[in-house]
Amino acid sequence: MKLQIIPDINIDNTKVLGMIENIHFYRPLLQRIQRMKGSITIEKQYYFAYEILISKDNVSFYLIFDDKLKDNIETELNICWKNATYKPTKDVFCFQYIRELELAEHYFLSLKTDLRGEYPLSNIIETQTILRNDEKILIRLELHPVSYTWYREVEECIKDFEKGKMTLKSTLTPKEIGFKLAEAALDVLYFAMDFVNDLITDIPLQHEKITNSKYSKLFRTGLSKDTKTKSKYNGYLTRIIVSTNSIRKEMLFRNIEKAFNSMAGDNKFIMVDKSNYDNILCSKEIAQIMQMPTKHYQTIYKINNIDNREVDIPKELQGGVIPVGTAEQKGKTISVSWPQDKNICALPKIIIGPQNAGKSSYTENFVVGTHKAGDANIVLDYIQDCELSKSIEKYIPANDIKIIDISDQTKLFALAYTEASKQITEESSAWDRLRIANLLSSQVEYLINSITDETTGELTAPMLRYLYAAAMVVFIHPSKTIDAVFQTLRKWQVRNEYIRQAKYSGCFRDDDEIFYDLDELHERDKNGKIIGTRESLIIGILNRITALNKNIYVKAMLKAAPNNDIDFIKYIEEGKTVLVRIPQTVFPDVKIRDTLTTYFMSRIWLAVQLRKQKDNRLCHVIIDEVHQIPTCANFIKNHITEFRRHRLGTLFTVHYLKQFRSLMDAVKSVGTSYMLLAGTEKENLKALEEELKPFTIEEGLNLKSFYSLNIINYGNQYAKFISKLPPPIK
Repeated sequence: MKLQIIPDINIDNTKVLGMIENIHFYRPLLQRIQRMKGSITIEKQYYFAYEILISKDNVSFYLIFDDKLKDNIETELNICWKNATYKPTKDVFCFQYIRELELAEHYFLSLKTDLRGEYPLSNIIETQTILRNDEKILIRLELHPVSYTWYREVEECIKDFEKGKMTLKSTLTPKEIGFKLAEAALDVLYFAMDFVNDLITDIPLQHEKITNSKYSKLFRTGLSKDTKTKSKYNGYLTRIIVSTNSIRKEMLFRNIEKAFNSMAGDNKFIMVDKSNYDNILCSKEIAQIMQMPTKHYQTIYKINNIDNREVDIPKELQGGVIPVGTAEQKGKTISVSWPQDKNICALPKIIIGPQNAGKSSYTENFVVGTHKAGDANIVLDYIQDCELSKSIEKYIPANDIKIIDISDQTKLFALAYTEASKQITEESSAWDRLRIANLLSSQVEYLINSITDETTGELTAPMLRYLYAAAMVVFIHPSKTIDAVFQTLRKWQVRNEYIRQAKYSGCFRDDDEIFYDLDELHERDKNGKIIGTRESLIIGILNRITALNKNIYVKAMLKAAPNNDIDFIKYIEEGKTVLVRIPQTVFPDVKIRDTLTTYFMSRIWLAVQLRKQKDNRLCHVIIDEVHQIPTCANFIKNHITEFRRHRLGTLFTVHYLKQFRSLMDAVKSVGTSYMLLAGTEKENLKALEEELKPFTIEEGLNLKSFYSLNIINYGNQYAKFISKLPPPIK
């Protein structure tokens, strides 16, 4: 069986040595003898192989082992690198140019090992930087476990060394053969001299031994700790094969040899055409070679890795149709979606990222997904020429789309609250009329409050009292507009008529305060005759009305007759996608756009409150660059804690969290979910540093393009993971 090992971004190698020790499945001969149907067979010793494949664009890691060891090996892998991904593969690599690495000296001498360092891996993958387009290098370690008694020979060699005798490899070089012959000849000579000396005197002769200069330093400094402790570990008969498809093979082979010799200690590697020597490495030496690249090297080199740590995607975030993205887990691609529970899905969502990070494309996917889920959508599009809503329009069936383009003078949109006002009929009780009028008066007050700058002056409490009185006498009647309230304030004739109708409506007592408030607005002559309006009392309101009327579109909308067919309650309950377009090209004044979006947001909020069904359809409001509409943002801040109760969700897309300003605290307090797209600014990550844990700011800064770091609320708990954004809709 062959597994590809894909390291996770935060992989560590602290347990590699333990894994190599535990998969030493040596079987003595008697355990390998199998008797079947009268015949005897001897099974081969279990072995495993480890491969590193290096190309210009990737570094891949593989482990090959007998199928019978599958459960044991996978258990050890999951303990060693628990967050890595393991993919079964049948890929076989075979390149034409082949060399082998073998130990330069007898295997009792150890290589240098320090599992705190990532050599030779760091040196090996450095080779990636010099590879050309189609060049590849394969490093293959074949590891055969040797008997547990292998340590005896190692310890005997160490004892010989301490006596001044070096154990050499079985394959001798001409130089070593010459040294051995000279040493033997000198021993014969010394024996003859000792024999003659013993006949003459009792004083023994002192002889000088020939010392092989190759080992003189080693005899002088002594064996390293690595060599002295090598026999404490399990041993593997090891074959290291290096192959490539490159005609620059000699240079690449030298680089790999040099990389492996970052382990040079008492022993080192040499490159040969074919090794005929038994290279026995201990578990610690092999563990040094079999390390996975940690985050530092994954960010420097091109290495296929898993950008998300081990996260079990909750079942609540699977199986839905509103996409979050795709996450990799244990070699499987998991489609992640927003919770299907409507109450949870109604919680706010914030998509954060720079320009071209994928916010618009993701918003399109989100709206298409919510439409498939049967939810309603309202897109408040006031950016540039409304490109977002025009794009969304392409992907929703025409009969499920409602477009409100307030720049279209051929279809004038009336500034009214028809969802509420048309609930008043001739049969409506006085109380129902008052209830609706009271709701609408609040909406008008918020709208007027939204038009504030240095030219409009202060909006005082008495002014708001007069505004409320005018709204109450107007909105007890069906199909009334905001302009009717303005006319009641400005024109005494209109005001008198509404006062008269209100007194006969049965909604108010004759001594109701609103009549006194409205009467105060009358300007009278010395005989008490009404001759006009005391505009000084309502100058702040009148200034705001003037500001609205400066835009010819808004002025026409104020005068337009209400269209009862435009009904947000109906649109929401039918699961429509409503595209509200307030093009910046037609409404360049940011204050006017803010006022209009405030109007629509207040109308939507009123509509969802007026619904009577207990299990209402969920409606999502899509808002981009909320910092451009500060008054609307303030409206949302005041009511967002109630949105979920009325199945009203919000999706915000922003460049910076600081664009939320005072809205941020309110949004954070209601269980908001976040998607931080690749390229997001550090300040965004710092603002959510606590929410991100166990992820770090650095991980958020190093996301791949079109990936997101997600903090998703799925019911009083959060799932935190990295996923790839859904592809653009085609």
